Amino acid sequence: MADIHTLPLGDRERALVTGATGLLGSNIVRLLLDRGQEVVAFVRDLDRARTLLPADEPRLRLVQGDITAPASYRGVLHEVDEVFHTAAYFREYFQDPSLTGPLEAVNVRATGDLLRASAEAGVPVFVHTSSINTLALRGAGHPADETTPAPDRFLRLSESECYPSSKVRAERVVDDLVAAGNTGATRSVVVLPGWMWGPGDAGPTSAGRLFLDVARGSVRAVPRLSNYVVDARDVARACVAAARVGRHSRYVVAGSKVPLPELTGAVAARTGGRQPRPVPAGLAMAAAGLMELQAKLSGTEPTATRTAVGVLREGDRRHISSKLAERDLGVGPRPVEDTIGAMASWYREHGMLAGVEKAGRATTG
Repeated sequence: MADIHTLPLGDRERALVTGATGLLGSNIVRLLLDRGQEVVAFVRDLDRARTLLPADEPRLRLVQGDITAPASYRGVLHEVDEVFHTAAYFREYFQDPSLTGPLEAVNVRATGDLLRASAEAGVPVFVHTSSINTLALRGAGHPADETTPAPDRFLRLSESECYPSSKVRAERVVDDLVAAGNTGATRSVVVLPGWMWGPGDAGPTSAGRLFLDVARGSVRAVPRLSNYVVDARDVARACVAAARVGRHSRYVVAGSKVPLPELTGAVAARTGGRQPRPVPAGLAMAAAGLMELQAKLSGTEPTATRTAVGVLREGDRRHISSKLAERDLGVGPRPVEDTIGAMASWYREHGMLAGVEKAGRATTG
């Protein structure tokens, strides 16, 4: 795998990272700090940010605000050379699917507001994080890439119905602003990652939830499905490279297509948890429905939902090419074992595996 630290990316004085305590945002923050840059981390909770980011680093400045409130970030845009927009809302897999308001407010409208404000402030480059789920399905002989349109079912929506549709609508907002000449001299780039795994997943995201549940031995089975898995550190490197040396306005960084049993098996091997047994997708869907019912009765969040299994089913049919990003940005996928090992180390360092690994060993014993 090529490493962009070896590429002549040039220097920037200061960057703004939204969603800076999230999986991707925190990895961008650390990468930029490692490169000797100053970083403005835009966060909702300062106390949480101080525990998840190197708050004692003099080149890091924490700014508290709300991505849906432009007044909370406008003041810092005049101080930065680039904006990395990673803040997003994606919890709909674990809640009432009718609650789509935050998807539209955070993922769509806030993206347009931030890009407009960045252009007004004269920020040279704006990098927006999207998703490979905005790409229509393509066969193995003609894999989806940067030129692939969105799925037909998302093209005529007037509001977001799910996370992928919100990302389609957000990309459209970016494209419309550029086409209308409302972005001035600000160059916009969209990066489309696959299913992100990696260190720094404090949320946790769906990947982190699955990792921790496998570690504690509470996942008995997983569907025989595959999905594109990418290390968040590689996506962070791609975002920085796209801002510095990218020649295109859209880059797919899908990672590698990995069978879910192989992925969870790697987690179990690293943490001592029970290795889930592979089962047909239909059985996994039925089990997810039962988990949703149990979670509703107990007031907790389910390990899996029918919506999430549906996303995995669609991912199993995907064929995607990341060749443009590999060629232009010098970033290719690292081994899954590297990603899982880094996650295990990060969770241990942050005290999130102590009780979990004990429970996992008890379950498998």
